[in-house]
Amino acid sequence: MNDSMTGQEHPRILLTRDATQGLRTIQDLERAIAKPGVTQDLWAQILAQATDALESEPIHVHTPLPGRSAADLEKGNREYIVVNATGQRVLSSALAALLTDDERHVTAAVEQIDCLLNPDAWPEWQDIFHRQKLGFDADLRTGQLARDVGLAYDWLYPLLSPNQRSRIVEGLDARAIQPYFSAVNAGAWWVERMNNWTTVIVGGLGICGMALGADHPQSQQLIDMATGSMRGYLDHYGPDGEFNENPAYGNSSFLPVLYFHALGYHEKQPGVSPEIKTLQRHCIWCMYATTPPGHLVSFGDGGPKYPALTSFFPAVAAATQDPTLQWFYTTYGTQDPQFPIWEMLWYDDKLVSQPPTVDSHPLGRAFPAHSGLISSRSSWDPHTTPSVVFSKAGTAKVNHTHPDGGQVEIHGHGRPLIVDLGSVNYPDSEPRCYYHFSSEGHNQLTCGGRPQLWDLEHEATCTASAFDNDRGGWWQIDLTDLHEQVSNLRRTVVHLLPNIIVVVDEANLDRADDIRLRWHPGAVPSVGPAGDFRVSVEDVTLSGLVVQLDVDHPSALVVGQHEYVPPYDQDRIGNPMPQRHEPYLDSHIHGQSVRFLSLFAIGDVGHTIADWHKTGPGSFSIDSDDLTAAVEVTAQSLQVIGPSGRWDVELT
Repeated sequence: MNDSMTGQEHPRILLTRDATQGLRTIQDLERAIAKPGVTQDLWAQILAQATDALESEPIHVHTPLPGRSAADLEKGNREYIVVNATGQRVLSSALAALLTDDERHVTAAVEQIDCLLNPDAWPEWQDIFHRQKLGFDADLRTGQLARDVGLAYDWLYPLLSPNQRSRIVEGLDARAIQPYFSAVNAGAWWVERMNNWTTVIVGGLGICGMALGADHPQSQQLIDMATGSMRGYLDHYGPDGEFNENPAYGNSSFLPVLYFHALGYHEKQPGVSPEIKTLQRHCIWCMYATTPPGHLVSFGDGGPKYPALTSFFPAVAAATQDPTLQWFYTTYGTQDPQFPIWEMLWYDDKLVSQPPTVDSHPLGRAFPAHSGLISSRSSWDPHTTPSVVFSKAGTAKVNHTHPDGGQVEIHGHGRPLIVDLGSVNYPDSEPRCYYHFSSEGHNQLTCGGRPQLWDLEHEATCTASAFDNDRGGWWQIDLTDLHEQVSNLRRTVVHLLPNIIVVVDEANLDRADDIRLRWHPGAVPSVGPAGDFRVSVEDVTLSGLVVQLDVDHPSALVVGQHEYVPPYDQDRIGNPMPQRHEPYLDSHIHGQSVRFLSLFAIGDVGHTIADWHKTGPGSFSIDSDDLTAAVEVTAQSLQVIGPSGRWDVELT
């Protein structure tokens, strides 16, 4: 312990007592939470959590918490749920102690930290599975707990006794810092891989170093290593802000934001660190990956109705003074904050929010890098819009990806109508034997029963696209590289505003084989005799039709339901996979050169909707009081006509 350090020098990370530095002070925060608004609401949640901790036993590895599995509880696993809850308890208690001067919150924070340092209550700051699978002495949980306990140490410093300070520093050294350096010296892949493991572990230990400062001899080493890695990490976002992993993992973007915000305080640089400004484009990408009423696209590891990514928006909005980012956060993020402590410390209550306009943020865009997100919507209304269509032209080079090139999701009036199933708990091994992680669980064409190639060498490509704020958009994805024994495989998607979606799938194989087109509806569908079907989700109905073009005797559309089959029915910790029995629709055909046409129309809320009808060899229409459209497809072109105009797309 450095005896020269005084309590007046703390807190110094994310908050300070020194008003001369131009950084946010405790007094600034006290004034903000005294006024009605977002900051006050966030503080109420934090204080409620801290108050609850006064009446609760410290969290340990066997503490039952919502979402924890029976196997995790039995084994005392240090998985994300229990580690995050513990870290948030430590931080909320520490922040409550700072802002209320209530000694009881100091006691609660110290008791929880002491519990974390007790090997009987917390044998290791690492997930059991990660230890068994990887063999390193540190993992994600090490980074989380080092960061949170380190920050709590900084915030509580003036309120702690010398003995308590020494105990915490020595505990962090034994539980996190030395295991971290041991893993680094053993060649831990997460030092250089540049994904969420890097930001959680390396970044978390860097923040711990900032918090400890001169109280630990290796603090500067932790900071230097983390700063280099985190700056390198920012270079891995795409040129249009695309995240370098699948969308649900974009939540980890709060980690570089948190790191550079903390670094600004450590270096006594006022305002938000300039590196955070580079994430403005990423926030815009997140907006395009979100559908009303605040759900994220489900590509790869994630899931239906996954909440929009909002936690880091207050920091980036404040740094860039971007009123649209502020709108996105106040619209989607304040109802159920993901990380209320960070969001409260970042939020600028003087920045007025403004919704996006089609001039500044067009209704459709294609983002070519990483997962290759394509997004088209009827409006930016945050609550409901007639249709939102997502598609994917990405590759397995994206971490947490699935073999889902060309995937399409369709939402109508805030309801998921054609869905990506997302994923469930990670399996122990052979993930492609589980349908969520295989081609079987995605809306795509498969040839000869062969799944899409899923490696770092093959990729899908968006070869053409166009968007118009009045008509919608269209795009073509070349999927040939992802399929074996195929000379050409292409998907063309047209989105005609406000509520018509047309998909043409074309394949040329090396020889005749069985070919299957699969769609996953958002509810169990009703199917007609001619490839027509209906899906109703919460009073919104999608009318669909799947046609095998150029075929005299097409096969019937078949309905099925997914099921996990032993031995591939357990996650990596031994929990049984939940049998969700998601429905799917299959259209099968045998041939060497085949084409499928899929038509979708979305009705208004509570309204009936007409069926699609064939009106000629390649002509189809739908006609009702509130919906009229016509589709014409030939060997060379696709034409889609409706009230908002028409799209003419070449298929050659």
